[in-house]
Amino acid sequence: MSAFDDLLEVQQLDTTADQLRHRMSTLPERDRVAAAVVASAEIAIATVDAESRRAEVRREQRRHEDEVATTEAKAGQVNGQLYGGAITSPKELEALQHELDGLHARQHDLEDLVIEQMELAEPIDEELLSLAARTEASELERTAAQAELDAGLAALEAELADVSATRTRLAKEIPDDLLAGYESIRARSGGVGAARLSGSRCEGCHLAIPSADLDAIRHAAADAMVTCPECGRILVR
Repeated sequence: MSAFDDLLEVQQLDTTADQLRHRMSTLPERDRVAAAVVASAEIAIATVDAESRRAEVRREQRRHEDEVATTEAKAGQVNGQLYGGAITSPKELEALQHELDGLHARQHDLEDLVIEQMELAEPIDEELLSLAARTEASELERTAAQAELDAGLAALEAELADVSATRTRLAKEIPDDLLAGYESIRARSGGVGAARLSGSRCEGCHLAIPSADLDAIRHAAADAMVTCPECGRILVR
């Protein structure tokens, strides 16, 4: 095989390597992982919001419960005064009874407020349970997708390593100036720096080469580097 034949093989290996890298960057599992991450973030935001609302309900419930306890304690004191026997004045006893009735009414109202807060908490607690289940499911999906992505990447990386090793071995057989010219052309020509001349057509750009240029190419020395006049790629004759 000539250096140009080796160069064409190197081109094929470079194309394969580019395809492998493209596949690595576009594995569908990447989208699955990204979607799971976004879902987890959205669920986390919803959870924070629900927890904030739940905490506010708890604060209100505790505040009302504290007021119930304070009112109940005050009612106990008034009840002790009312029935303790120390006060005998009918007017004072009537005032104490009125105060006790008011405290009992206030306690009842506060207890209703406590129940109201408990009722408000129920749907939020159910929402938090649902969010927790969704969080677990999203994490399982992310973990599974990541595992599949890692496995897919590992397989492609192994394949790419084999291609790179073969490419390195072949590249050593190609003259430095020819390889450097190929690399330069490949960098500016969409990843293709060398192509076979098939009849009068360049397989790089798939255009027919004008007769005068084709005649000059065919009469060039076997070891001369010739390029396609249409696309500038190295032609392997």
